[in-house]
Amino acid sequence: MSFAVITDSTSDLSNEIREKYSIDYCQMEFSLDDKTFRASLDWEDISPKEFYDSMRSGKRYKTVQVTFKTFDEKFREHLSKGEDILYIACSSGLSGSVKTAQQVISQELRSDFPDRKIVCIDSLISGLGQGSIAIKAAQMRDEGKSLDETAAWIEDNKLFFNQYGTVENLDYLKAAGRVTASSAFFGNLFSVKPILISDLEGHNLAVKKVKGRKSSLYELAAMTAQYITDPLSQTIYIGHADDEEAANVVSDKIKELIPGASTSLYVIGPIVGASVGPGTIIVFYSGRHKKEQLNGN
Repeated sequence: MSFAVITDSTSDLSNEIREKYSIDYCQMEFSLDDKTFRASLDWEDISPKEFYDSMRSGKRYKTVQVTFKTFDEKFREHLSKGEDILYIACSSGLSGSVKTAQQVISQELRSDFPDRKIVCIDSLISGLGQGSIAIKAAQMRDEGKSLDETAAWIEDNKLFFNQYGTVENLDYLKAAGRVTASSAFFGNLFSVKPILISDLEGHNLAVKKVKGRKSSLYELAAMTAQYITDPLSQTIYIGHADDEEAANVVSDKIKELIPGASTSLYVIGPIVGASVGPGTIIVFYSGRHKKEQLNGN
């Protein structure tokens, strides 16, 4: 390999995908009371069912971005093998990990590995949107593209990697500071469901509100069909926070609206899941520029 592609725990890439595309990742952590868990993409410390059931029972997890030490160790592992690095970071609008990575590079690694190159890219998205960017980077690398060519393409095209999501309960977004307490109360009372996207700065933004759970799931499918490009040449990823039934509703509706579409379901990882809560559904795909979605075009 001409360079290593590295991401982090918010990318939600399965072991199968990471092995297929030779993608590595830096682990974050999350905690409950006095117990700390690794934010493993393979759920090594706790199962998804245990995690989301504990949230349903009222538990609240705290999440920790990638630490300075973790970045230093992971980057050195690859640099010591003579590899350059392309790090695809979680959106800076949601995590400070990309800034920590840049500090590690400037304070420690540039002097120790003066002949190696490390590029950090703020993906401006999380989940399998971020993961999809890492997959594209690995594909370009394996096609013979250089680190600079790959990084330039991603910077030019990262806002075409899109997400649509909806939550079952607004309390988790309230706790994470994403909605006000009054909005959460009245939203839950009247079963109002927000449709969330990642905006141009990488923040999660509600662009639409619909009444009822089923309507929100259908809306995810409808907006995917509206804004996706080349749908038959890509996999549409549907993440769920321990609600496979709802994810299948979205998948079936997408396939009804886009005959021949390919979808893949997965469980949303603990870092994203801790903020959005059980029952959340998120759709990721490559489509039209986010600016068009924000303008409603």
